[in-house]
Amino acid sequence: MILCHLDFETRSAVDIKTRGAYVYANHPSTEVLIASYKFGEQPVRRWKRGEPCPEDLRRHIESGGEISAWNAAFERLMIWKVLAPRHGWPMPKLEQFRCTAVTAAAMCLPRSLEKCGAALDLKIQKDKRGKKLMDIHSIPTGFTATGEPIWHPLADDPESLEAYHIYCDFDVETEHEAASRLVPLSDAEMRVYWLNEEINDRGLRIDVQSARAAMRIAAEAKRLIGIELDQITGGAVTAVTQHERMKKWLEAQGVVMPSMDKDTVEEFLHDCDDLPPGARRALELRAEGAKPSVDKIAAMLKRVDDDGRARGCYLHNGAGQTLRFSSRGVQAHNMPRYRKIFEDAAPALDTLFQTIRTGEPSALTFMYGPELGRPMHILSDAVRSFIWAAPGHELIVADYSAIEGRFAAWITGEDWKVEAFKAYDRGDGPGIYELTAAKIYGIEVAEVSKLQRSTGKIGELACQYAGSVGAIAKMARQNKFKLESAFERLWESSELERRETALKAHEERLKKHDKHALKMSREAWLVAKLIVLGWRDEHPAICAAWKDLNHAARAAVSNPGVKQSALNGQVSYIVAMGFLWCRLPSGSCLCYGKPIIRDIDAPWADMTLPPEQREKISAILALGADANGHWKRFSLAPGTFFNNVVQGDCRDILVHGMFRARDAGFHLIGHTHDEPFCEEPIGTRSVAEFEKAINQLPDWCATLPLVANGFKSKRYKKA
Repeated sequence: MILCHLDFETRSAVDIKTRGAYVYANHPSTEVLIASYKFGEQPVRRWKRGEPCPEDLRRHIESGGEISAWNAAFERLMIWKVLAPRHGWPMPKLEQFRCTAVTAAAMCLPRSLEKCGAALDLKIQKDKRGKKLMDIHSIPTGFTATGEPIWHPLADDPESLEAYHIYCDFDVETEHEAASRLVPLSDAEMRVYWLNEEINDRGLRIDVQSARAAMRIAAEAKRLIGIELDQITGGAVTAVTQHERMKKWLEAQGVVMPSMDKDTVEEFLHDCDDLPPGARRALELRAEGAKPSVDKIAAMLKRVDDDGRARGCYLHNGAGQTLRFSSRGVQAHNMPRYRKIFEDAAPALDTLFQTIRTGEPSALTFMYGPELGRPMHILSDAVRSFIWAAPGHELIVADYSAIEGRFAAWITGEDWKVEAFKAYDRGDGPGIYELTAAKIYGIEVAEVSKLQRSTGKIGELACQYAGSVGAIAKMARQNKFKLESAFERLWESSELERRETALKAHEERLKKHDKHALKMSREAWLVAKLIVLGWRDEHPAICAAWKDLNHAARAAVSNPGVKQSALNGQVSYIVAMGFLWCRLPSGSCLCYGKPIIRDIDAPWADMTLPPEQREKISAILALGADANGHWKRFSLAPGTFFNNVVQGDCRDILVHGMFRARDAGFHLIGHTHDEPFCEEPIGTRSVAEFEKAINQLPDWCATLPLVANGFKSKRYKKA
């Protein structure tokens, strides 16, 4: 059947950027002003407000015809929530929609139609007058005292509306041409898209009362932080947002900060033991006041609808070239880590949220003490638990335990590790962090101390994708672990050859002005290097896989159209249509735009030298959408290829489990990384049933040692 390409232009009192498409669609002020659509290669056709649904479009929808749109969820919601219930349009099924933006993202292209059009050099580009026309017709210029929207004087002007309709026509033509240039999603991937939209439609229920109280706590906590900053700095700084004033004051204390952003501040606090007390406290207050928890809670409140649910939270193909999901609005994929003190105390969530509902920072410090109960910190700890089940319902959550580490060992044939995971699952083997630590230190597992376990954990988290000293240092900071504390034991237990290798590497890095060697203490750098060397010595199959994948990808780029295999034929690469394609064991394909092989600065090059004098390595460079949606070239390191293969396949395992759960009658509402969760009437379904459903692995990885362990809870939380 012929495909219909469709685009609407709308208006509403709601700000769609901050409130999201679902709140926008449900609001009574929302109207569809105009539509442009075309069937296949036929000319663009039009509809405008006040007219009945065009007969050709009605017949297409009622006969089950497919509708293609850029960010198709918007067009779907406009029909479902506005045009069908209010104006008699037919109601298409979810499965009739195809999203060109998702298809573009699967090819590592920008999700913006304008930027994708530029990347593909389309003949028909998105009309750049759109922003001005939207400001006239779609966005209020203000609001009356009673909250009614005030519209631009030209909002209903026929000439201006005609210009807006021409803009809409161009959007349809651009989307149509883009669709013709893209590789369509496979039938299997279309089912993933529809499943994700089902989950988005259900939404996450938000504890609105507690969220509003938390905002009051945060506002008062920031006020108190400002008072303390004023006292510490003698009036030089009165709020955590005064970055330049704080930098200047810190410089007067002998502390030079390159930036006042959250990561830099936390890095200084972790790495610098000799900060003046006043400067340290000022930086601690800056870090506390910059906690992202407030923004996340505010986003929940903005996205929540009248029924208390925030919808449209998950983005299909949102995480670059791995096909993984990402989050928007309610950032479910980017929840803060629990502090160790919070994890250890495990406060009862019912009591914690009763305390939050007081809206008083002092209530938190009274209940939980000056450290655990620090208002901004404990709100950050609690962020995910503002998601809760509806009355009479409960959440069932299950997490695929260490899925990436297990899959990495399984696909590469790192057999000792595969067997270790099996033993752990049976209950007769140690945890992987303890086992890794024992191998790095050359001791028995029973001898591994708490400190040594931390080095094993950091090694596991940082080294799997070819991470080196910098990755170890970053992971240590995130886990509040001082690398220097492990130096004596690790140095003593390391073989002479490994110690000599680490010392030589440190000397070389200093000579080349390496930022990590210059910034870290000698002991910390050597500990990081010894962890890397130890981990790599114990993982020869994984290390070989980095090189194998990189070799196959390079061969594919050098020989377009010729398939190149890696990992004993489990993975293959080919360059076709100007893209590098990677076929995974699951059958899914990853994509990299316009690959080339070029010389680039080596990771170990002396960056103080002029570019032409720096040491070079040959690498694959490809185009992909960056964090701002621009199509830019980036280098692909051997560890990157392995990361993409592992994460892409792990996504497919998650998706398979989600389908099994849905088919078993569970009502999925979320999937955070490797953790699907559902919302069910209390007592109607068991954790064991949920685990059974998602633990049935697909045939292609049936021998993978993987289990998902679940729990029930009123509130969403970390297991």
